[in-house]
Amino acid sequence: MSVNRKRKIRIETRLTDDENNIFIQRMRDLGIKNKDSYLRRMALTGNIVKIDMSEVRETVRLISNAANNINQIARRANETRSIYASDMIQLREEISSLHGQVSDALKVFAKIKKFKDI
Repeated sequence: MSVNRKRKIRIETRLTDDENNIFIQRMRDLGIKNKDSYLRRMALTGNIVKIDMSEVRETVRLISNAANNINQIARRANETRSIYASDMIQLREEISSLHGQVSDALKVFAKIKKFKDI
C-alpha cells in the first residue's frame, strides 16, 4: 500500500455469483467502471443519481445557434444599417424554443433536488 494514499482503511466483503452479477449490472447501468468508486459512493450517500444530459446539450446547442444568429444580424445591421423582418422572426422563434428547453431542464433539475433532499 502506498504511504501517501489518501484512503488507508480497507473494507472487504464477499458476494455470491448472483450478487456479483447484480452488482456489476448496476454499475454498468450507471456508467461506473470502478468497483471501489461505486461502493464508496453507495456507502457514503446511499444513492447514485445518473443524469440524462441530453436536454442540457440541446439547450447549449440552441444557445449557440441563437448567439450565432444574433452576431450575424448585428454584423448586417452595422454594415447596411437595416435589419430584415424575417431575421427577427427567426430569432424570436429560436429564443422561444430556447426558453422552452431551459424550462424543461430546470424542471428536471428540480426533480433531482427533491430526490436528493429525501
